[in-house]
Amino acid sequence: RRSKQQYTNSALSMARSSDVMTMQPYTRVALVTGAAQGLGKLFSEALLQRGTKVCLADVQESKGRQVENDFQSRYGKDNVAFVHCDVSSDKSLRDSFQTAVTKFGHIDLMVNNAGIADETRMKDMVNINLVGAMTGSMLAIEHMRKDKGGKGGKIINVASTAGLTGVFFIPLYCAVKFGVVGFHRSWSTNPHLGEMGIQFGCLCPAFTDTAIMELDEKRVLYFEEALNLIKKVGTNKVETVVQAFLQLVESGNCNGDIITVTATNGITYKQKGTRSRM
Repeated sequence: RRSKQQYTNSALSMARSSDVMTMQPYTRVALVTGAAQGLGKLFSEALLQRGTKVCLADVQESKGRQVENDFQSRYGKDNVAFVHCDVSSDKSLRDSFQTAVTKFGHIDLMVNNAGIADETRMKDMVNINLVGAMTGSMLAIEHMRKDKGGKGGKIINVASTAGLTGVFFIPLYCAVKFGVVGFHRSWSTNPHLGEMGIQFGCLCPAFTDTAIMELDEKRVLYFEEALNLIKKVGTNKVETVVQAFLQLVESGNCNGDIITVTATNGITYKQKGTRSRM
């Protein structure tokens, strides 16, 4: 098993080498939730490397500050900031969003990435994985929409292949991720998005080599069967998920797109969505 530093370096190396990664960034200011570790941290660094200013939002204060210090030393203090944020709290998320706007002037990329996987914490999963993503999206819509004076932008919700296909050993996790996908699909078909200047993209990775995959007998049902299935289908490399994320970010129009990432099939467009003119 690779160390966290190894997979971080590998992810960034692949992102730099890919042709699609050399495109100019579509957005300039991003708010990323769950950014203190794992995919959120890697998404944030990939954006910073492309000239996007990033607000790192996470409930983990100590880790978040460490990441902030690291990124500021490499990408500049004016380009990155950390804000403590509990996405399960409407007030905390709203305050964090406003702090980011105050710091950077505006936000034109909202990445709802924060999430947990624990079948013993039903209400927390609903509030963090689903309500947090919906609240973050609604805040971004009101801020971005051009028909109310905003600059437009993109909202990317990080769901899962478990939001597209049922998985018997994580039924609660599936339920909330199905909700995120349904929210994405509903908003992306809104006929008024063109005048609002907003696009919705959805990223659905399967099992990925991050901390959320550190499973035990309590966090999933049928633990041994779960491990056997995960071993059979394989685990994504984080660099592949970062590449898929950047495809949504750098696409001229990603509205309605749902991208899956699996160890078997790599990056696949599960759905090419309804186009919104920015």
